[in-house]
Amino acid sequence: MTSRGDATSAGVWWFEDVPCGRSRKQGLIQKKTFSRDLETFVREILQNSTDAREDPDKPVKVSFRLREFDDRSAFEEALQWDDLFDHVNAGGKDQDGHGLTDYVDYLEDGGTFRILIIEEENGKGIQGNEEDQDSDYAALIRDPGASNKGGSTGGRHGLGSTLLWVASGFQTVLFNSTLAKEMEDQTSPRLVGRCFIPTHELPEGGCYANDGWFGSESGMEREELQRPESIWGDAASSLAEDLEMGRPDSNGTTIMIPGFRDPSDPAMDDQPSPEELCQEFEEATADYFWPAIRAGDLEVHIDMCGYSAELTKGTIKDHKGIAPFVACYDQMREAPDSFKGPGTVAKTDEEYTIVSKKEDECGDDEKYPTPSEGHVTIAARKANPSDTEGPASERLGEIAMFRGPGMVVKYKSGHYLGHSGKYHALLAAGKARTPSGESHEPDDEAIDDFLAMAEPPMHDRWYGKKNDELKAKYEHGAKGPADDLSTKILRNGLSKILYNQSRQAGSLTRPGRDILPKTRSDLAKEERNKSPKPTIPPLFDWKINDEIVGDKWEFTGSIGPNTERKQIADNPVEGWEATFEIVALFEDNREADTVVIEDVDAEVAAGSGTITAKPLADGDKGHIEVKGDIKSSTYEIEAQLPGRQARLGDVSKTRFKLKDGSVEVSS
Repeated sequence: MTSRGDATSAGVWWFEDVPCGRSRKQGLIQKKTFSRDLETFVREILQNSTDAREDPDKPVKVSFRLREFDDRSAFEEALQWDDLFDHVNAGGKDQDGHGLTDYVDYLEDGGTFRILIIEEENGKGIQGNEEDQDSDYAALIRDPGASNKGGSTGGRHGLGSTLLWVASGFQTVLFNSTLAKEMEDQTSPRLVGRCFIPTHELPEGGCYANDGWFGSESGMEREELQRPESIWGDAASSLAEDLEMGRPDSNGTTIMIPGFRDPSDPAMDDQPSPEELCQEFEEATADYFWPAIRAGDLEVHIDMCGYSAELTKGTIKDHKGIAPFVACYDQMREAPDSFKGPGTVAKTDEEYTIVSKKEDECGDDEKYPTPSEGHVTIAARKANPSDTEGPASERLGEIAMFRGPGMVVKYKSGHYLGHSGKYHALLAAGKARTPSGESHEPDDEAIDDFLAMAEPPMHDRWYGKKNDELKAKYEHGAKGPADDLSTKILRNGLSKILYNQSRQAGSLTRPGRDILPKTRSDLAKEERNKSPKPTIPPLFDWKINDEIVGDKWEFTGSIGPNTERKQIADNPVEGWEATFEIVALFEDNREADTVVIEDVDAEVAAGSGTITAKPLADGDKGHIEVKGDIKSSTYEIEAQLPGRQARLGDVSKTRFKLKDGSVEVSS
């Protein structure tokens, strides 16, 4: 009936025996439907831990520890290695694609055996008994991939936990948990393990189901259970020490992944070193959990075989890639509505209207209809010159979007909203708007719940279209508010911040120079809005075209003194100069910000003389200077292409804008 380890051991492995002719099952099917990479792995682990925080006044502390074994004899005995290995080896022969067999071959070829220990403090522990249908135990241990989470918790879908098994070469995970609330006959800690492999047949005979259990034999003596149950108390504590997963004196859960591997490399072709793992875990934590860490809700400690990192409320600001976002977050609640200069923050609270939950979907503590009118906070920090180089420049012009759990759902490029520019911004929604230590407003709680339902299983955006869960839980009209938040509302909020700065700054001109007449596109736009009247021809005549060449944005065209000006047409030109910029436009043709000019070349097209061209300052403008009677010149401008993997049509419309210039003629 079963496959067991040494009966004298504190733990045994058990796989249900099944008829050999029964249909074959592959194991944890979700592993093929969920993104498999280390960044996603870290996101899901930390999200689940922040959801399980017990004391809201203290941070949940999560430690990642990697261990490589020289001598694993004691560990193998505690794990019942031989029994587990036989099942894993047999399961690999029936697995579609890479995975178990690759890892077995890797070990037999002398590969290093690793375990990853994930330890949390100030958690709730794995609550529930062996048979509960709606408990932590049911969702994480008995039926991983299901979820018992409700409301606005980050991991509502429950699929993230399946990545634990994908990251194991044995597709096996063990848990050691100290419960915050123990039921009758429960004494912490609680130790249990699960293995998910294909339906398999052992060489000595016997066919077995695709899921295995590690625990106490006592459960198998119960007719209603017929499988190992959790090991408790001193026996669990002693066994956990042998398995390298003993717990500190704190509520929470320790997870041990035997045969830890990069889940994106099941073929074991190019596994990262401990140093590389430390770096990847640190970057993923900083990039996506800086709001929770800075708010004092989360601390993360990493030790990958001696390569270590610590991310706390005090140290997170030192991570240069996200430091501008942290600075923006620190100042957002008291920020004015416009920038005061580089390094300053501006913010706006935008109205956000959702719909009520359906009456039969309201919780016992909710009154129908639930709140539908509230606000979200949009803030931006004007970049310092130092932010335009190095790690901080990689997310220049991006908006970090997050809500109550403090995990960044998405970094959205402002270029796709028509907001190219040198800033770092954020959209704080729901409970994320509440200062630390204060109670949440009912409308913020309602928005947080709404956006939780607007997230897909990957928790990487907010959407309403084709979101059946959102439609089922909320009244008619939920789609629009879910889709609009990261488009229309975010665009409008950023527009207020960036344009308010432009209005306050006014137009700057250099002393001693005439202000140029408006460009033809400006004049044409004005003519649509008012009756035409005589105008002075522009000082310069110009043409421009653009195209994407490789990873650059190239502009080509011509420019020269406008011979429609009688004085220019009737006299030789002695020289001229023009200063220009290329401006990105919003969808309604309002100006957003300048495109960064990296290089300018110009050649004589008509006339004779010398010509020089160059970018000015930090690339905000370009400059062409001519000496001699040159009536026209051609130019080539190379600019930075906003956004990664952007097509020109995705970026924004642009305008070639003359900012200053003069023409000298002989009279």
